[in-house]
Amino acid sequence: MTEQNGRRPSWRERLRPAEVLGLAAVLSIFVGIGVLMSTRNWLLALEFLGAAFVVAVVVLATLLLAISKPEPPDDDTSGSSGH
Repeated sequence: MTEQNGRRPSWRERLRPAEVLGLAAVLSIFVGIGVLMSTRNWLLALEFLGAAFVVAVVVLATLLLAISKPEPPDDDTSGSSGH
């Protein structure tokens, strides 16, 4: 579980995917309950719950990538590429 630079990822870095999935699950349950309360249709509520989960995971992962710190370039890839 070591990265390329030889350091182990911290607990926060390891739990970040679980945080995204947990938050997406909470948001999708909220949507599913809202649809269930308004329509009283279990199948429709389940479909909206699944769709909301997928959308929430994609949006949260995209936002997480957008705010993460960029890694510095490696020494062997910087400079001229030899073309």
